Amino acid sequence: MKHLHLFLTLPFLILVVYGCGSTEDPVDPMPEVEIEPSTLMGEVDSIDGVTVQVRLLKDGILVAQVEADGSYAFKDLEAGNYTIQVSAQGYESTEINATLTAGETKTLDPVTLEKSAVPVSHIKGVLTDAETGDKLSGVLVQLTDKSGEKHETLTTADGTFIIENLPVGEAFTIMVSLEGYEDGSVNIDPIAANETYELDVVLTEIPVIEELDPGQGLSIGSEAPVFELPDGDGDLLALEDLIGSKKVVVVFYRGGW
Repeated sequence: MKHLHLFLTLPFLILVVYGCGSTEDPVDPMPEVEIEPSTLMGEVDSIDGVTVQVRLLKDGILVAQVEADGSYAFKDLEAGNYTIQVSAQGYESTEINATLTAGETKTLDPVTLEKSAVPVSHIKGVLTDAETGDKLSGVLVQLTDKSGEKHETLTTADGTFIIENLPVGEAFTIMVSLEGYEDGSVNIDPIAANETYELDVVLTEIPVIEELDPGQGLSIGSEAPVFELPDGDGDLLALEDLIGSKKVVVVFYRGGW
């Protein structure tokens, strides 16, 4: 009887263990957590006849810029570490660091800029599309002085950019990069004290190369393949031997060239 009892108990245990590992109801996925945007705001004393620029940097990268008319606000920000730079032509710049949490609205201390004690110069420019003449907004403009220090600004809605309070008697290089355009570069000679150098910068759009299916030929702007063709005397001419020394035009006529 003992042997029979053990034999009957074993299938029961297997069924119990198997049943414990299954469930009819699937596990509900975790709901998505919506992260609330943050806001950074403050006040700046206005200066008669002078535009006050407020730049916002996140982890050292310029991400936004506004002209302050007594106050400023940067909305829809992610949580993180930010730096506010307040500047105006002929005035000492001020920086304020702030840390935002998700959904936080933080008001920074009011800023009053002090007149600069040393002579400075300024640059004002307009960035446009070379072909259409359209003003290019929200584009990063980077200036490098002879010491290697970089000054950055963003173009406004009308393509204008201002880089203020630069050292006097130094040459500068302006670099502009925008996706879909060739990089722009301008060298600027030293600017006299309290002067504003004005310039126009144009960017040329990179042509979009039309992709053709194999066998349809080459698209405009495509790189020509390496090839050899016989000339009128039957001698082979290689494209790679001609490129760089002269212009190459290949004309096909009734199967010949």
